[in-house]
Amino acid sequence: MATILLTWELGAGLGHLMNLRPIAGELSRRGHRVVAAMRDLSLARQMLGAELTFLQAPFKHQRMQEINPCCTFAQLLHNIGFCDVDELTTMLGAWRAIFDYVRPDLIIFDHSPTALLAARGSPARKAMIGTGFCVPPDLTPYPNLRPWLRVDRARLDADEQRVLENANTALAIANQPRLERVGELFGAVDGNFLLCFPELDCYPERSGAEYLGIWTAKMGEPPQWPTGVGRKVFAYVKPFPALPQLLHELCRLANATLIYAPGIDPRLQKQFTSDRVCYAAAPVEMEQAARECDVAILNGTFASSAAMLLAGKPALHVPIFLEQATNARAVERLGAGISAPSTNAAAIIAGLRTLLALDQYASAARRFAAKYAGFDAERQVRRVVDRADELATNGSQKKNADSRDY
Repeated sequence: MATILLTWELGAGLGHLMNLRPIAGELSRRGHRVVAAMRDLSLARQMLGAELTFLQAPFKHQRMQEINPCCTFAQLLHNIGFCDVDELTTMLGAWRAIFDYVRPDLIIFDHSPTALLAARGSPARKAMIGTGFCVPPDLTPYPNLRPWLRVDRARLDADEQRVLENANTALAIANQPRLERVGELFGAVDGNFLLCFPELDCYPERSGAEYLGIWTAKMGEPPQWPTGVGRKVFAYVKPFPALPQLLHELCRLANATLIYAPGIDPRLQKQFTSDRVCYAAAPVEMEQAARECDVAILNGTFASSAAMLLAGKPALHVPIFLEQATNARAVERLGAGISAPSTNAAAIIAGLRTLLALDQYASAARRFAAKYAGFDAERQVRRVVDRADELATNGSQKKNADSRDY
């Protein structure tokens, strides 16, 4: 039996837990001890299983000295703690305390760059899991992920160099090997479980990648559609500035519209409810919603975007964060959706009307769905679990051999 540590440091929502859910359960069933250090523990036990041991993951709570807009992965690292050596050193120490307590044979990192840095020099096997955004390739320098913005390349490079210097200072304090470049942190792993399709990868320059697609947990309530004589519109969005204007437009149209908007102001929901527009009180089963709807409205979250494409449905994307913007842009490149700024009500409404009026976006989505008609998510889960099992077993054997030598 090996010990496997799952980590989740960055990001919100259920997507990270859904990435880990099937592999955590299967690794436990195979007899391994599985420990999960999670950013948000509120649903961790429900999602991952009561047989796991759960720990609170260290992460940066207050954002200071932020680079805004954040355009590269190096700038993201700056914003989540790599901007200050003292704070970074403290967070690395917190992660190492977890490693010392758990003594893992394998660590699987889900969007956990600080944990990955803390594990540098650790004898444990290491693997990353996540979307193309969360599993960056070993590149130098990191590209601008907001190419629609005019940015100073020299500024991006200087920010990346500062992140590298801070990381190496923190590593030196811990007597761990330095990094030659920021990307080396993500290249020096034993496994890359890239839950993505090549068309949706925000790093098209990535080479030698094995794309595993994406799996979604079979969870949520079946969609309950209201009446309506038009097409079915499914919206899964978090609040954003132009949401009231979008809701007003949805109420004005004759489409049957189902909205799941966690965090929405109850007064706003009450104001924009009709016999054609209703709200789900709990998460909706995404695959079924994708099959049944005609058009989706999303924030650009990866799992939801992929679910719509696999069902051949176009989507209007209103991204809030950088990762969502990269996903939305990828769908636009496919011709299967439209993206609009979260503050631009006119562009959002125009995008919705275009998707409802023209079939070309649905046709592009159907082409994607046809290409991946044979995609088998369960098979990909088995591949990941088999590889994780192998890495954990090798790590355990090495640890036992080292102990005997000592």
